[in-house]
Amino acid sequence: MFEISLRLECHQYLATEILLDELGAVSISIVDAEDSPIFVEEIDTTPLWQQITLTALFVEDIELQTLQDPIEDALAAPVELSKRVIQDQDWQKKWIQNLKPMQFSERLWVCPSWITYPDPFAINIQLDPGLAFGTGTHPTTALCMQRLANYSLADKTVMDFGCGSGILAIAAYYLGAKKIIAIDHDPQAIQATGLNANINGVDSGMLQMILADSPPQQSCDVIIANVLLLPLLKYSADFAKAMSPSSKIILSGILEQQLEQIKQVYEPTFKFDNIHSKKEWLLIEASLNQYTS
Repeated sequence: MFEISLRLECHQYLATEILLDELGAVSISIVDAEDSPIFVEEIDTTPLWQQITLTALFVEDIELQTLQDPIEDALAAPVELSKRVIQDQDWQKKWIQNLKPMQFSERLWVCPSWITYPDPFAINIQLDPGLAFGTGTHPTTALCMQRLANYSLADKTVMDFGCGSGILAIAAYYLGAKKIIAIDHDPQAIQATGLNANINGVDSGMLQMILADSPPQQSCDVIIANVLLLPLLKYSADFAKAMSPSSKIILSGILEQQLEQIKQVYEPTFKFDNIHSKKEWLLIEASLNQYTS
């Protein structure tokens, strides 16, 4: 394991978190960089310190320049990174201490492999941090899991665009989908999805995994796109082509301040049915509007 640390201003945190998730971080934590107190004036808010030390854990060794260049591009500011090796026993201890079973609905849980299922009669997905993004701890994944559990997926075809760890594809399988199409541009994500699907007993004949940058033109009843703003904007027309008038799409990986950009691109073709939020992140449920040919 390798630990990467860098110092940020509070407004730089969210953009850096997104990038580190995309670059393979399996854990991200922050602490106050200057021992500054926070006085909370509003209920249900999560203020940040002005100066933050961010720490990210990576399973595989990674060159600092591989991280530094995209972070500096995103922040338009120089950053200084440091790296140190974390011994396996230290990582395992942190892993066990920090990860707990997560419940997303009355019938849907995600549990680390070393923990007894809290409800053995529910859908229990076994998932440990690994090669790709998506263990349920990030607000975007949690939002997708919560909404997916409310869908009737029996006999439905589901596309998981940006499948990461495969958590959403596996959930769709156990929620009744007849076919799941898992797509990602990262070979490690496809590898992780296949491994996690196998661990969870997913029928390989019902899961199609595709290494690709764009959505395939296959007709789907439900599309889940838990990615980032730019691919959501870029592939809106491709999503529409993979949908019928009765199809639904779940868009996530969107920050609250990015909603207007999404609306400008999607509203000519899509009707927004519901918008949900969690810790500054949004999930949009949409369908094709009645004027779409």
